[in-house]
Amino acid sequence: MLKITRAAILPALLCLAVTPALAGADTKILDRHVANMKSGNLEGVLADYASYAVVVTPAGMVTPDGVFTGSETRTLFRVLTGKDNLPGNKTMQVKYKSVGPDTSIMEWVQYKGTPKEISGHDVFVTRDNKIVFQTVMVNPPKK
Repeated sequence: MLKITRAAILPALLCLAVTPALAGADTKILDRHVANMKSGNLEGVLADYASYAVVVTPAGMVTPDGVFTGSETRTLFRVLTGKDNLPGNKTMQVKYKSVGPDTSIMEWVQYKGTPKEISGHDVFVTRDNKIVFQTVMVNPPKK
């Protein structure tokens, strides 16, 4: 079970409450994020995140609780841009849907049309040209 603590989320929520809204998440940031993921560029991926960013992944995907804040995002993206995940990243196809003033859903699929196919949705909140919040949701495998 995913347990998100108030201490982990509070900095991101405070930021969201006091920062003026944008016209949808900045897809230029998301395009750059995907390009850096596909190339395994850890530093490039991290450069798109605010220092106080919060990323929530499925529990057990990388750590037991799946919550990464601030500098902890390096741990997550070191794994996701690493050699074991790079082949899937290179096949990633994405499309974006704006769902709020600064929020977008990125639908993604890796290994499309193969037995290895995996897909999901990530929700991104951006502020001041940085990702401040992200959730990663992985769809159940096709049977």
